[in-house]
Amino acid sequence: MVVGVTELAPLNTTHLYDTYDYFVHPHWKQFDPVPDTWHYFIGLFFTVVGISGVVGNIVVISVFTSTKTLKSPSNMLIVNLALSDLTFSAVNGFPLLTVSAFNTKWVFGDVACQFYGFIGGIFGLMSINTLAMISIDRCICITRPLQAARIMTRKTAFIMIVVVWVWAVGWSLLPFFGLGAYIPEGFQTSCTFDYLTKSLSNRIYIVGMYVFAFALPLLLIVGSYVMIIGAIRKHAREMAAMADKLNAEEAEKQEKTKAEIKITKIAMTLISLFILSWSPYATIALMAQFGDPSFVTPLMSELPVMLAKASAMHNPIVYALSHPKFRAALNEKAPCFLNCCRPKPKPPVEATSKAQVGRTASECSASTVASSYGPGYEMQPTMNQGVNSGELVKELVGAIVSMANNQPKTVQPVYIPGAAGPAATPVAVPATPAPNAEQVQTTAAVIEKASKELKA
Repeated sequence: MVVGVTELAPLNTTHLYDTYDYFVHPHWKQFDPVPDTWHYFIGLFFTVVGISGVVGNIVVISVFTSTKTLKSPSNMLIVNLALSDLTFSAVNGFPLLTVSAFNTKWVFGDVACQFYGFIGGIFGLMSINTLAMISIDRCICITRPLQAARIMTRKTAFIMIVVVWVWAVGWSLLPFFGLGAYIPEGFQTSCTFDYLTKSLSNRIYIVGMYVFAFALPLLLIVGSYVMIIGAIRKHAREMAAMADKLNAEEAEKQEKTKAEIKITKIAMTLISLFILSWSPYATIALMAQFGDPSFVTPLMSELPVMLAKASAMHNPIVYALSHPKFRAALNEKAPCFLNCCRPKPKPPVEATSKAQVGRTASECSASTVASSYGPGYEMQPTMNQGVNSGELVKELVGAIVSMANNQPKTVQPVYIPGAAGPAATPVAVPATPAPNAEQVQTTAAVIEKASKELKA
């Protein structure tokens, strides 16, 4: 029967069942051969994606590991993501898939197909789960800033990376123990897990992969960024109310609104890219298992391959080039690499964005907040004694309220950030039996000075 089918096929067939019938799924034999033009397009596409992914991720790893200010626990996850995408691009993009595409068939045999699928499984899952860990890290830094220094240490980051590796390797090893398999897919120029066979063991593997390797990381990413956006909006409302009491300028309120919109856009971009990259694979797998498999054509199954492997190229752009400290370091090490990498000047109003985190740079990685918020939210050391700038403003507001109510009040010494010397300069508002114009004017001057110090 196989000989008869082979004789009817064109000489330049794209199917492997003429020579590798034992590891090509029968599902693909019902479709006509894929035109060579498509193969050449795929070969060119993955040449660009593979080389770009390798170069981009090497640059990310080099800059993050050689720049002292970027060596933080949070950035360990970024480096792990870049390492995963680098291997994913080097093995699963260029050259294996590219060479096979230009030959219009998989040319490396069954053993290489198993290896290709195994490596793709490891580093594909590692990329997915590292993105989930990055979102959790950012959520902790933004929603629990005071506890983040104790939670997100180098040891914690290392444990998170180990968990990601064990999780990815564990799921990728299961096909070698009879739960699932690796077979050629779609265009027959690459290999992936078997989502076509409807045996009980294979169906368990497919459903398990969907739930624990796609849906769970997606839930963690979406949940983390929803919490981040909620925390930012809550803080923006609090600062807006405080600004009203202090008669702050309207421009400062508009700056907070713009920042909130920017954070929302960044979060939606990250979530959308994740869904765009990996949901087609999940959809095709479920459709083949529980739907009409005739819809799983070679062309339909090749689209997930293109989108998933392209994620290794755009991840460095989204997670590294949007980082102000990374851009500054890259601009210093390779000024001509990308003109867009020059750091943008910071907006004039920064006190609010710095107070938004409520912690020093030593407590929470500036890279985490900057990459979550954007360049305007990069943190710097602001307090000599760890005094929260929001508490400073509250104390000053309390002084005005007590004077207006004609109630004596002594404000404890507070420390203005940026004061010279080993210790900050205390500013105290003495108790007063009755307010007068001179006292009100003096208090207003203190507030103005504190505001300038916070912005400095």
